Amino acid sequence: MQFGNVEAEIEFFASLVKADGWLKGDHIDLGLYLIRKRQQQLEEVEISDWTTTDVFFMNHIHTCFADNKRKKEQVGWKIRTSLLNVVNGKVPACGMDWQYTYKVYVPCMLPKYKHWVALEIDLIQCEIKVYDSMVSLIPGQSLKEELGPLSITIPNLLHTLDFYEEGVHANECTRDWWCPWPIHRVDVPQQANQ
Repeated sequence: MQFGNVEAEIEFFASLVKADGWLKGDHIDLGLYLIRKRQQQLEEVEISDWTTTDVFFMNHIHTCFADNKRKKEQVGWKIRTSLLNVVNGKVPACGMDWQYTYKVYVPCMLPKYKHWVALEIDLIQCEIKVYDSMVSLIPGQSLKEELGPLSITIPNLLHTLDFYEEGVHANECTRDWWCPWPIHRVDVPQQANQ
């Protein structure tokens, strides 16, 4: 079966119920696709205050950051079309233009730790919130280093689009666009198992 950009066969679903199964990016993408699709179907909601990306969003962030990090100044960053398409709601499937949202939720795999976290890009507060069910696994400073490319690339991406110059978010952000956005952990229930 095809769900958005996720191909799901029997093994896809069977892997979810195995005792030693591991949640993969495709599982998360399918869940988020179904949430976005349902969100679009709700007729009584004129504007939702949130949307989601897919797992590949962070790959695009890291690639964009790597392309631009050698520059001494942040002026004139080259922003990949793939990132512009996410902000404009063209991808992922059933995506929403960020101009009509206040928060963007991002699934993020931290490969060094083999650990998933959920990120919230707060477009009003201009900060990144981390939902981590296992804070003891990754020290705070290490987490900030892992997410550094996101905290630098997001303001550059939004500046390229004049995001805070016009539309719903005009003059919303009080931070200078060249400053990295702060990263904060949110207090959430912790998982007991490894």
